Amino acid sequence: MAFAALTAAFRNRNYAIYTSGNCLSLLGFWMQRLAVSWLTWELSHSEFWVGAVAFAEIVPLIIVGPLFGVWADRFDRRKLAMWIQVLMLTQALVLFIALELGWVSIGWLFALTLLEGSLQAAYQPVRLSLIPNLVARSDLVAAAAFTAVIFNVARFLGPAIAGVVIVWSSPAWAILFNGVSYLFIIAAWWFVKVDDSTPVHATASTLTEALLDGYRYVQREPALALIFSLLMLLALFARPVTYMLSAFVGTVYQGGPQTLALFTSAVGAGAVLAGLKLSMQGKTKGLVQAILWNSLLTLLSMLGFALTTHELAATLLMFVFGYSVTICAVAAQTLVQNSIDDTMRGRVLSLWVAATRGPPALGVLVLGYLGSRYGLQWPFAGSALLCLLGLLWLARGRRTMRRFFEQESN
Repeated sequence: MAFAALTAAFRNRNYAIYTSGNCLSLLGFWMQRLAVSWLTWELSHSEFWVGAVAFAEIVPLIIVGPLFGVWADRFDRRKLAMWIQVLMLTQALVLFIALELGWVSIGWLFALTLLEGSLQAAYQPVRLSLIPNLVARSDLVAAAAFTAVIFNVARFLGPAIAGVVIVWSSPAWAILFNGVSYLFIIAAWWFVKVDDSTPVHATASTLTEALLDGYRYVQREPALALIFSLLMLLALFARPVTYMLSAFVGTVYQGGPQTLALFTSAVGAGAVLAGLKLSMQGKTKGLVQAILWNSLLTLLSMLGFALTTHELAATLLMFVFGYSVTICAVAAQTLVQNSIDDTMRGRVLSLWVAATRGPPALGVLVLGYLGSRYGLQWPFAGSALLCLLGLLWLARGRRTMRRFFEQESN
């Protein structure tokens, strides 16, 4: 019975096509992310620059994402997705050529990462808005969770492959693989056929009014505001640890790209297990409780990772972190997807991306600066404790979230 929910999503032709193209694209994405992270450390040997380059990748989610959320509610989402992927392919090829010619300094790496981050920020609200068009509503929970499985299988395999490529060749070739991989997702979007990928036009006449409509929509419903706040809290205080792994490897463990790949893959392996669990559940009932308990587990595993200096213990803690933080992220995103109007989907999901994936930009910048002055361990331990206080405060609204989100429609 559990696997019935998992396989249900693949009865939807469009979702099967999208997933097949998305697999290799995500593998390339994670290969490039590890390559850029290691390049940053090699070029700078600075905790601050590791945080700054991560900041460049994330901060566009706050600025660019909401704009494309408005456009996702006004234009053909499928065509938007295709053109953004073409630009991503171009960015990866430019970075590869620049690295091969020896033109890349830490400043150029920062700039090209900022461009890549802007394109990712544009793509996310468009992609998330399209997912409900690819499956029947009854399969949405399973489809959202299995999409996370694919993402995290790539998080597990991509860094492992990239680590080997970097050791035996150079980071440039890991980045080239990413560029080539975009061809597969572009082809997938070409063959996907949806009845209506252009939603009803927004009633707001200006971009500002449209953005405010999305914000008001979230604020009118206390349960939405609560779940936004909870995931924003985790994004600000907990998620930065995954962006700072190269600095931990270089300073705490005196390791190389193999150790970085080990930690990153451990996060991915835990996340794969979490995604499979949610895929097989296929229901919204019980997800609010799962989010709260796994938020606590996320913070405890992060605290342990920040304080340990034992590589095996750190690897196991990163596995637990990957599992618990993915349960929180995928379950919360699924609940939001399942509860909003399609005419507001692009705007609300762009705010979701900004709220849940943008805050690490501030977190990595602050923690990178503190790490360069005081070492990485205590700033990250303090971050975990601050987040724990916020979690205890927000958990008071758990009944409100259950009443709103866990009304089964399938």
